[in-house]
Amino acid sequence: MPIIEGVGDELVYTALVAAPIVFIFRSSLRHSFVLLKHGVCIVRNWFGNVWSMLRGQHGSSETVQPPPTSNSGYLSHMDAPPDNDCCSVCHDSFTLPCQANCAHWFCGECILRVWQHSSVLQPCKCPICRRSITLLIPSDVSDSQQQEPEVVGIMQDLAKYNRIFGGGPVSFLQRVRDMPLLLRRMIWELMDPQRAIPLVHRTRILFFLVLLAIYVFSPLDVIPEGVVGLVGLLDDVLVIVMVLFYLAMLYRSTLILHHGGHQQ
Repeated sequence: MPIIEGVGDELVYTALVAAPIVFIFRSSLRHSFVLLKHGVCIVRNWFGNVWSMLRGQHGSSETVQPPPTSNSGYLSHMDAPPDNDCCSVCHDSFTLPCQANCAHWFCGECILRVWQHSSVLQPCKCPICRRSITLLIPSDVSDSQQQEPEVVGIMQDLAKYNRIFGGGPVSFLQRVRDMPLLLRRMIWELMDPQRAIPLVHRTRILFFLVLLAIYVFSPLDVIPEGVVGLVGLLDDVLVIVMVLFYLAMLYRSTLILHHGGHQQ
């Protein structure tokens, strides 16, 4: 006898499983919708530019405008700390901010000082969550700042830190805990035309995302849902987790190459 008349039990079980997941990750889902909306605007802008070029009116006032500032404001926070935040080491405004693999922000000089006052042979621990910091991602530096000797020294020390600890052995648990930050930044860089992931890595990322979508939406499954019901979703979940884990590690190697000069 079905739980609800006229509704399949598989649908009821799926709703019971999905409801708490959506509730727990509602904040991440809201950010995902913002990223999706930003991506749609980028595609629309691109088609508008192509259409204008075909009509010989490239750059006219009818060209589709960039996405709204509310979306770009969220995306800009991926490359800079929140406006109302401060460095947890010096408790002052950020100077040359950098983001650790645990997603916390620090001044570049402050987090380097924490490392230099501890064991320099081991990665320092985050002053907030006490996780080992194996990657420091500095925010973009302006052209004028790049000429300052102090800024150049800090950037070189950050690159040295990433070369030492970014390419070293990282535990499986640490890699799993780094996945949310790496995947968010990866999606942001894929959607932002101003960011430049190496063509080889970008191609591999898009290739695996396409394969993942084909597998998930294809009726051909290792464990067919039509035969075993809800249990048939396990293979889809397993494939999604494996592909996302691989993409996160691939993007991590891109960050190490860019911010450390050494590929993992």
